[in-house]
Amino acid sequence: MSTPFRSHAGALVLALTVALGAGGCSSDGPSAGPDPGTTETATTTSVTGPAPLTTRAEIGTVVGRLPGARRKAVRVQVTDVLDRWWDAAYVGGEYPRTDFGRYPGFTPGATRRATYDRDLMSNADIGERVVSVTPLMRRARLDLLAVDRRVRSVTARFDLRMRVDLAGADAPSRRLQVRGRVFLTRQPAGWRVFGYDVTKGWLA
Repeated sequence: MSTPFRSHAGALVLALTVALGAGGCSSDGPSAGPDPGTTETATTTSVTGPAPLTTRAEIGTVVGRLPGARRKAVRVQVTDVLDRWWDAAYVGGEYPRTDFGRYPGFTPGATRRATYDRDLMSNADIGERVVSVTPLMRRARLDLLAVDRRVRSVTARFDLRMRVDLAGADAPSRRLQVRGRVFLTRQPAGWRVFGYDVTKGWLA
């Protein structure tokens, strides 16, 4: 039996980002470059498995006109933010571990909220009992809001799954899933997460 998912919607979502969730939205002009619905692989990360697992990211809804080259650039940049968070919070590091205080790519406000929600936003709740973590899935779908042909905000809908080996004979390997949405805005230092709506739980 699977454990019920825990969830939390952290930080307020800007009105512009909320608009991305509206059903049936699409780009208001022809797109250049790759089909926005085509899955494109992004960065890789180190894992405790036989080979690195690549995050697969795709462009979903695009509101506003946006050249294909800029779509690709945003996909790469936002996927890098997701990868750095996932590696720091869930799948990276040497287990057992207790150092879960880093949220790279988050704004100061979102970092404070994620630290408060650290059992959800990282493996802080189980880190001391974990022997190893092996990523099984790293996927994201990015909804973009463009103004004047530039992306102003992104909603990243993601699904991260991992196999977790727990210490103790009565605690075999289990599959853990973290999924939901993070909301990003562009700042001088690059894309930053300012809010989130995330669930975490064991899979059957």
